[in-house]
Amino acid sequence: MRCLGRALLLVALAASAPAVADDWNFGGHIKYQYAYTDFRADDINAVFGGDPAHDQNLDLRLKAENRTGPWDLAAHYELLAVAGDSLEARRRMTATGIPVIGTVTGLPDDHRRLFDLTHETTDRNRLAAVQRLDRLSLGYSTARQSLRFGRQAVSWGNGLVFQPLDFVNPFSPIVIDKDYKTGDDMLYGQWLVREQDDVQAIVLPRRDPATHRVESSQSTYAAKYRVRLSGFDLDFLGAHHFGENLAGLGVVRSIGGAVWRMDLSYTDLETGGSATSLVTNMDYSWMWGGRNVYGYAEYFRNGVGENDRADFAAPNAELSDRLARGELFTLARDYAALGLQVEFTPLFNLYTNLIANLNDGSKYLQLRGVYDWMEDVRLMAGFNLPSGSRVTEYGGVPVAGMNAFASPAKSAYLRLSYYF
Repeated sequence: MRCLGRALLLVALAASAPAVADDWNFGGHIKYQYAYTDFRADDINAVFGGDPAHDQNLDLRLKAENRTGPWDLAAHYELLAVAGDSLEARRRMTATGIPVIGTVTGLPDDHRRLFDLTHETTDRNRLAAVQRLDRLSLGYSTARQSLRFGRQAVSWGNGLVFQPLDFVNPFSPIVIDKDYKTGDDMLYGQWLVREQDDVQAIVLPRRDPATHRVESSQSTYAAKYRVRLSGFDLDFLGAHHFGENLAGLGVVRSIGGAVWRMDLSYTDLETGGSATSLVTNMDYSWMWGGRNVYGYAEYFRNGVGENDRADFAAPNAELSDRLARGELFTLARDYAALGLQVEFTPLFNLYTNLIANLNDGSKYLQLRGVYDWMEDVRLMAGFNLPSGSRVTEYGGVPVAGMNAFASPAKSAYLRLSYYF
């Protein structure tokens, strides 16, 4: 709490800076979402919460960023709130010993991070809110190198939906808002080797959530070298991540107007053995009926996923750890993803995304429309439509000790975003 107070004071001081400097940029957004979810009677959420569920969430972000000569400073404050039936169900499940992914409320915390910059403002049965600093970093850059310390985000890898090489706070495959990744406390460096080649490295210390001490076994040390060679963009990656050694290779190549990508990762598992994960995709843009269209197809192989759907209810330790850390979001080995975006007018786009579990036949379909209502206001409405029989990932995984299933349900949502 003291650390958060000092950081908030820094943001307040930054906000007064325009009186003496012209290099500050301020902005942010406020986003509100209402969701309606229709569960089946034996879904675990229906057993412990309202059916249908009515949920709301709020996302406020305030940004202050400055660049003076070689120095840059970034500070982002955010207020996140959730309310409704799903939160109440998560609390009841946790109280009875049924595990949930992430925190009880589903909101981020800093139990693993180097600095505690998150403060819980409200924690009631059907309402929870946190305020936090999601970015707080100081950097120094020259023409050929940059170094930055503090809370920031880094994105590696070439996946469009799945990300085996983006192992620091990756986006969930079904997330609809990818404006900002959750930040982490790290030292980041980038060095330009040649005109198009560079080396990036991170040192990301983390705390053991049980002892609250910074431990090497909980931390991440990684480096990536990018080189352009004979029309290929190649990434070579090495990392020590949560006590395991990881090597990765990324490839990007333009083919006839389309772009092909592939990422491959190899991990020496701490429990013994190894795991190889792969993602490969291709995307393409074209004109159809006078409209701009964009589409992609992707295949993902999860090296620690389960082969047999009977094991989904109690996944192996390697998969369970990654699910708990928010690195993976799926249970099986093989997936396909398809996506299509159609620009009906310059202000209205329709998106369709389909994820298919190739091992059990279940699917997750997303449909959404995005309308740029006013200059800084965006309206989004959509549906999430999972399908599959029981004892499949998107049809429902059995909950141990209960005649109920953990299942994504059919849902509809309305989201309003204002940017400033």
